[in-house]
Amino acid sequence: MSESLPTVPAKPSTAFSTDSLPVRPASRTSAPRPNGELPPAERRFSLPAYAFGSPYALQVASRITQCPPPPPDLRDPSPSHFVYGLTLPSAGATPLIASETADAVLDVHEVEDELVGPALELVHELAAHACRFTGAGEMIHLVLRRFDGVLQVVAHDTHTPHLNSRLAQQCAERRRVSLTAVRELAEGRGGECGFAAAHPPATGVCTWVSIGAGLTGASDPGGVQAEAA
Repeated sequence: MSESLPTVPAKPSTAFSTDSLPVRPASRTSAPRPNGELPPAERRFSLPAYAFGSPYALQVASRITQCPPPPPDLRDPSPSHFVYGLTLPSAGATPLIASETADAVLDVHEVEDELVGPALELVHELAAHACRFTGAGEMIHLVLRRFDGVLQVVAHDTHTPHLNSRLAQQCAERRRVSLTAVRELAEGRGGECGFAAAHPPATGVCTWVSIGAGLTGASDPGGVQAEAA
């Protein structure tokens, strides 16, 4: 499927090691896996807090429904704080549609020009990556978020992590190859990227990338440091 997906030329940058994608450490109560990659449910990695802009995230419902409901946010769009989610089919046109939609979002929020180009390339590449791991007729989900100077793109695919350690290792390597352009773009902007099993009730895998100023410590606001795969 990768041959049918349109590509966006990436700016030249030096690729970093394919084993530098951060993942969460395993639970102390779980038996270790031989390769430590994309574990089953009992050793499922937690998503970073910045991925919670996804509709797949669990949300606590209020016991009291306010009616009439509160008004929407009527403040002017902020270039430093926003979050958008986009659900699209796994199809050849999806990366292009995703990047054009992201372009409109960044334009409305008047994000600085030097960040727009890399952000659109990351949206395009992560959408293409998610489509490679999502079958026809299924949906991928993208989140575009910015806070404290850090711009983050998160992609959810439907490819459930393997229970077999050998298959899990092979699949993780396929993901690393698919993320080559994303890693190069992230490194060129002083950023980082990674992937982990999605939180229930979602299945599949979440892949994220962060770029921008003030990156140190911002990718892990929950206070849990990731370790290299």
